[in-house]
Amino acid sequence: MELTPRLQDILNMVKNKGEMDLREIALFLKVSPKTAKGYVRELVRLGYMEMDENGIVRLVVKSEDPVQKLTKLMEIHESEIAMLKKSLEEVREELMKLKRKQKER
Repeated sequence: MELTPRLQDILNMVKNKGEMDLREIALFLKVSPKTAKGYVRELVRLGYMEMDENGIVRLVVKSEDPVQKLTKLMEIHESEIAMLKKSLEEVREELMKLKRKQKER
């Protein structure tokens, strides 16, 4: 499943920091804590994260089965790669537009 850019941002932040407070996520995204909590709940529902009663968010890669661990990590990275490919395509399109404009001059 491909995650939305907002969910991907949260996933990347938490992955890089190890764990984050819900308020930190809200500040980074420039949204209310309630909105940030909704995003995190979606990631919890999808099995990517867990959130404790204090609002501390962590990635979920707990599994005794190494294959399941690797599968979950692979899903996270595949989603990142899909987002990067999409961004790259947008940059290519912008570059082509700029080249066309320059030719017209």
